Amino acid sequence: MKKNKTLIDDLEEKEKEPVRTATLVGIVSIVLNLILGLSKIVIGRIMGFTSVFSDGVHGTGDVLTTVIALCSIWIAARKKNRKYNYGHERWSSLSGIVLAVILFATSLSIVTEAIEALIPGASVHHGSSSADIVVGTPLFYVSLALSGASVILKLIMFFITLYGARKAHSTAMKADAWHQNVDALSSVAAIIALCGYYWLPENNILDPIFSLPIAVMVIVIGVETFAKSARELTDHAVDDERLEQVRHSLSQVLPLERVKLIRSRIYSEKFYLDVFVLLPSDTSLKEADDLSDRIKERLFHDFQDLKDAYILIEPDDERHRSQEETMH
Repeated sequence: MKKNKTLIDDLEEKEKEPVRTATLVGIVSIVLNLILGLSKIVIGRIMGFTSVFSDGVHGTGDVLTTVIALCSIWIAARKKNRKYNYGHERWSSLSGIVLAVILFATSLSIVTEAIEALIPGASVHHGSSSADIVVGTPLFYVSLALSGASVILKLIMFFITLYGARKAHSTAMKADAWHQNVDALSSVAAIIALCGYYWLPENNILDPIFSLPIAVMVIVIGVETFAKSARELTDHAVDDERLEQVRHSLSQVLPLERVKLIRSRIYSEKFYLDVFVLLPSDTSLKEADDLSDRIKERLFHDFQDLKDAYILIEPDDERHRSQEETMH
């Protein structure tokens, strides 16, 4: 009797363990985000504390970024099929673009709220004011405790999610990890702002002031994530350092003067190689095939992130030496 095919069976064999790890990490992140976010929503609503309620809604919304990252990992790790002959890794890059846009939107929101709080009359509503928080009341200490818990949990989620991103080689999950880190910094800013009510009870401007550098950090992370994903989607070549590593690896199998050309392209978190090799015209087909196998074996041994390598054997004559398929 034929066994029912499970989701894990549809994944590339070497991707199964990293995907399991990333999934476990993602679930932990989602649960912690929901517990923290829903706690803030409930306490904020019961106490009438608008800023705590809004922060809880934002924290609960962060679950979406984790879900996007997890979905991209599962899709990218699926086996090749008749429709996707080269695999599904591009979906991971597309998810990185989506998360970069989310980071840009987050930074815009932070900047807008900071400017509204700093400029009198810029907005009718600025969240909590000095009237909302009275130092020494239960409301103040509950708010302070929630912000402190946010810092600890978000930092835990940052390191856990970053570990999962490295295991799964996921740009999207790495962006989500940095999103968690930014949220932790936001909570630090909130603690400083709350403490500011000791010194500036009438006009506490510490919150918006400390929000601006956080917004800048979000933009930087967003730009980096967007640029990396864009390079992956546009078949950008590997950098010079990696190319030199490839040359060194090839030199362990054959003289480098036999290597006519090396082409590369980044494919999500991995890369492809086209290696053009010149051999004497009297080389037998079996000898050429054996050399090709040895080159591939060496490359796959040296580079865990190598998606595939194509070895093109050409006769070493004047015509083939003068051909230029692409840039060196």
